[in-house]
This record gives sequence, structure tokens and C-alpha cells, in this order.
Amino acid sequence: MDDWGNQLQHEAINVRFEKGIKRMQAIEAEARAVREELHRLTQLRDEIAELVEFFRDMKGAFKVLRWIGKLAAPMTAIIGLGVALATAWAAARGGR
Repeated sequence: MDDWGNQLQHEAINVRFEKGIKRMQAIEAEARAVREELHRLTQLRDEIAELVEFFRDMKGAFKVLRWIGKLAAPMTAIIGLGVALATAWAAARGGR
């Protein structure tokens, strides 16, 4: 009997079961494809997270390099002044 109380024949029952089996196989195949895509997306998310972390670290490194660059100009002037004074001092003492 079906849901409405009608008598079904064995062949009709088998046809319905076959349709149900094919439908379930299609659902399982789609679920498998979704799981694989989710796995790929998870891997991609992890790789992107690593890239973001790398760029954040590089941002910090560039800040340090910028600070070093800001210090380089005054340090060059100070070292140049020191060399000029040492040269002047050596010249004043007679080149000894």
C-alpha cells in the first residue's frame, strides 16, 4: 500500500526504490563534492592567513627600516663632521 492506502504492485515498488536509490546517490555525490570544496577552501583560508601574517610582519619590518633610514641622515652628518674635525685636527698638528 502507498501513503493513501492504494495497493502497489511489486514492479512499481521496485521502480520507486530505484528512483530513491538514484536520488540518494546523487545527494551523496553532491555532499562529497561539497566536502571536497570545503576542504579546498579551508586550505586556501589557511594559506591566505599565512600570507596576511607575512605582510603584517613585513609592515613591521618596513617601519623599523624607515626608522633606521630616518636615523641614517643625521648619523651620516655626525660621522662626516667627526671625520672633518679629525682631519682638521691632524692638519693643525702638522700631519703627524
